[in-house]
Amino acid sequence: MTQPALSRRSLLASLAAAPVLLALPSLIRSTGAEAAEGAPANKQSAVIRRRVGDIEIFALADGFATLPSQILLGLEDEAAQEAARIAHKPHDPAALTISINTYLIRSGDRLIAVDTGATSAMAPTLGAWRDSLAEAGIAPQEVDTLFLTHAHADHVGGMTDASGARLLPNAQLVLADAEWAFTHDDALFASLPTDIQGNCRFSRAQLAPYAEGRKELAMARETEIAPGVTALPMPGHTPGHMGLRLDSQGEVLLIWGDVVHAPAYQFTRPDWSIAFDADIPAAIATRQRLLDVAATDDMMVAGMHLDFPALGFVERHGSAYRYLAAPPDFRA
Repeated sequence: MTQPALSRRSLLASLAAAPVLLALPSLIRSTGAEAAEGAPANKQSAVIRRRVGDIEIFALADGFATLPSQILLGLEDEAAQEAARIAHKPHDPAALTISINTYLIRSGDRLIAVDTGATSAMAPTLGAWRDSLAEAGIAPQEVDTLFLTHAHADHVGGMTDASGARLLPNAQLVLADAEWAFTHDDALFASLPTDIQGNCRFSRAQLAPYAEGRKELAMARETEIAPGVTALPMPGHTPGHMGLRLDSQGEVLLIWGDVVHAPAYQFTRPDWSIAFDADIPAAIATRQRLLDVAATDDMMVAGMHLDFPALGFVERHGSAYRYLAAPPDFRA
């Protein structure tokens, strides 16, 4: 049975009150660090280490959240069942369970955090980034660069501690110029539903301690930010959405941020988009382009909403694609 069509604007308005989706009052009051203080280590924490040539990468789990399936625009139940079957994943017509992941890159003497996950205020199964970082054996002060794929609340939640101070005291913030402008666009902020403004306000607060000395990258070109680590424009999800390409000793890994949110469905149906995409046609075009590149070049991919450990390959399947998890890297 086909679900009724919803416009992005009407859907966001109708979902604004869903606590599992936004949890905005909690977000405004606290950070993930505050929620975690005095509590045992988050059970969702996990670390996977592998190599890309001479570059070392850690996949760090932040946890998972369950959201209403209506956030996946275009979803039709019969097609969704078939997509889930191809992906060997369960299909729930009412809900999507989405992983949230981050990465850590060591290239030469550089140590780069890629996003910082969400907070446990959004869901009790989130906010594990800080514990995963510790499991990787990395102290926050060792990180010299914080690269943000974009500034949505589920990517910036670990940037500050309970006092609002920088959790990564020695890290320079690196993000797209368009992302900084988008996050701080007061006219856009005023146009958002009140509840959604809370997420934007939270993101601004997380970025603020890192504003001085930040590096903004041009969305018009690729930019190398460390040896073998290049930032790539991937617009659509947000105007300043970027990813990273790691290239060393003939090995390549593409970290594509939020190109895919629902791996059970979007490899088979890349034309289905998440309601939070700022520019849905551009997001679909970016997803289709990167799926084609990854499949054609047999390139390993990583993503913030792929199922942890969120490292794998894209292969063609009929007229679309499917995802295969990468085997362990015993060199690591």
